[in-house]
Amino acid sequence: MNIRKLTRAEVTFNVTIEPEEIDPRGNAIASGDDTFDRECENEIITRLNIGDTGTWCCVKVVATWGDIESNPQYLGGCSFSESDCHADIERCADDHGMLDEALDSLNAKVQALASYFGELIES
Repeated sequence: MNIRKLTRAEVTFNVTIEPEEIDPRGNAIASGDDTFDRECENEIITRLNIGDTGTWCCVKVVATWGDIESNPQYLGGCSFSESDCHADIERCADDHGMLDEALDSLNAKVQALASYFGELIES
């Protein structure tokens, strides 16, 4: 049973950040300038130590339609400024295709459920 696909306008996207488990040292930046890289890493670690979780995090996106949720989509090793962290996170998620991936996951789940329950429909 094929059903139409949900669109972005029909679903709710929950874009959040979670702590990043990967150490920022050696992973935050690779500019080719070891001194600059170390300064950036030190700034990230300092900000983390004062509770700025957006400075080194993992972005998580889940699309929801009714009670049905997509599989979560993750992008790790992210660092956002304190000034406009929420807008930066949503823009990052969209720029990296995470909203589309979450929507595809949700549509696949809805299609599977429709097929599954379609077997119960009597004609």
